[in-house]
Amino acid sequence: MPARSIILGIGGLLGHDANAALIVDGKLIAASQEERHTRLKHDGGFPHLAIADCLKFGGLELADVTDVVFAEKPLQSHLFNLSGRPGNAFTRLLGRLVPERWPGLYTQPARKLFPQAKFHYAWHHLTHVAGAFHTSPFERAAFLCVDGKGEDYSASIGRVDHGRIEILHEQPYENGLGMLYTLVTHYLGFLSFGSEYKVMGLAPYGKPTFVPHLRKLISTDEQGGLRLHIPARFEWNSMMTALPRVAEATGVPVRQPNDPLRDEHIDIAHSLQQIFEEEVFKMARFAQTVTGEDHLLFCGGCAQNCVTAGKLRAAGIFKSVFNSPVGGDMGSGLGAALLVARERVAPQPLQIDARGFYLGSEPGEIPAEAQAWRVDIGDDLFSFIANALAQGRIVAWVRGRMELGARALGARSILADPRRPGMQSRLNLAVKFRESFRPFAPLVLAEDCAEWFDTSEPSNYMQYTANLVSHRRQPQPAEFASLRDRLDFPRCSIPSVVHVDYSARLQTIQRDVHPDMHRLLSAFKALTGIPIIINTSFNVSGQPIVRTAAEGWECFLNTDVDLLVLNDQVFRNPFLKTREEKLSWLKQFAKSA
Repeated sequence: MPARSIILGIGGLLGHDANAALIVDGKLIAASQEERHTRLKHDGGFPHLAIADCLKFGGLELADVTDVVFAEKPLQSHLFNLSGRPGNAFTRLLGRLVPERWPGLYTQPARKLFPQAKFHYAWHHLTHVAGAFHTSPFERAAFLCVDGKGEDYSASIGRVDHGRIEILHEQPYENGLGMLYTLVTHYLGFLSFGSEYKVMGLAPYGKPTFVPHLRKLISTDEQGGLRLHIPARFEWNSMMTALPRVAEATGVPVRQPNDPLRDEHIDIAHSLQQIFEEEVFKMARFAQTVTGEDHLLFCGGCAQNCVTAGKLRAAGIFKSVFNSPVGGDMGSGLGAALLVARERVAPQPLQIDARGFYLGSEPGEIPAEAQAWRVDIGDDLFSFIANALAQGRIVAWVRGRMELGARALGARSILADPRRPGMQSRLNLAVKFRESFRPFAPLVLAEDCAEWFDTSEPSNYMQYTANLVSHRRQPQPAEFASLRDRLDFPRCSIPSVVHVDYSARLQTIQRDVHPDMHRLLSAFKALTGIPIIINTSFNVSGQPIVRTAAEGWECFLNTDVDLLVLNDQVFRNPFLKTREEKLSWLKQFAKSA
């Protein structure tokens, strides 16, 4: 009988978003993020709890693990941090010869847990490539990995199939496109880690008037080889020192987090997004030229820019584009594990069931105190909730295994009726406690998607934006007096999930991927004629998405959500907390908001 292959992938070695994934004999069993256990958003500490969660789900002990693979080459990262220069043949030889002798961030604690396991160190960008490829429909593809920083590179282009991954071009240093976006995000007053998506959401309200100003900060070429002139690093003091240089280029002072958003800030966000899209398109065209492939994998942290991903799909540079379900480092442990697993089965292809990326914990026990507020729902949970949504209720949903990644996919979600004017502002301000301009995503029945949006391709994981079809749009005035007026204008019959430019970050719901949410959407459609529901993550600003039933109950009590689904039961909000008490509870998450 052949020996078992039990591979544990560990990601987050770059100091944020620690995670783990488990593959047993070529089958994906579980994946978990440390932040969901510690309740510290983007937690980068060694993922003890995430590892334990994966092993528990697989019915395994620490001693059963045969291979541990890390999502970074620590020696290469260290040498780059010392020298500020990318690797070469000599440093890569060192990386192969002495990888474990160099104390990477996670090596020592991992060796204490797994004294007999074989250790592997994967190139960071290739973990993103593997995570995308082995969850895509492709047998072979070009890849474009655009990241903030790997070991000593910010972008990679190559090709991949089931037998080989080949890097053809790399963009050295870390001062590339990802750095530019992060630097301007900080300059605009969004200082917490991972806030780039806020700028992406703000961009459609503005105009590209600052494109020439921002281009003073960079040089680029026809291949998208962007270089930032400012000597900034992904380190707090370096980033703060660089902000005045951005202000000098734009002529607009650095915005502080509590300053009001003015028109020039909004226009800078739009201009940044336009430059980002232009540079990604250059890279994609170059990737098509050098690989000759029909299909593209768009991966890395920058691939989470779903607006660019949607436009890249529509551009026709490649016949088809697939961007990773978990493009950032939250999925790097999974990608690392896949790199070793594919070697074990070669030359046969590695076929994995991604399980809809519902790879985490079950909700567990419902708090006893909640039972006083339990609601009698009759025989059909889905009809009851559909009726509640149609009546304007906001519903939190904690049911089944938790999703992997930054986006709620209908397992730990807040749901609402997209038809209701003002629902977007209500959710942002009274429930999520965040900026009112932030858009929400629609869950839409896959079979009805093309009747509402200009795509029929699946977006099971909210990977890209699409546009509302023209006959469902209401014309808008050419100018608005304020951002608030533009936000509140009735653009269509589902205004709370369609952004001001008629775009929406879709999650298409297929019966075989998410049967529960398919049933709920079908029940809502039967009532309203609309196969669409608002979906946003069940958390508040600065808090990781809730994981357990107990965390869901606590968050529920501290928001204005009306109903809570925990497993098969429904609870009404007793509204026992005052606004002041809710804001006081919220302060514990303020540092990462």
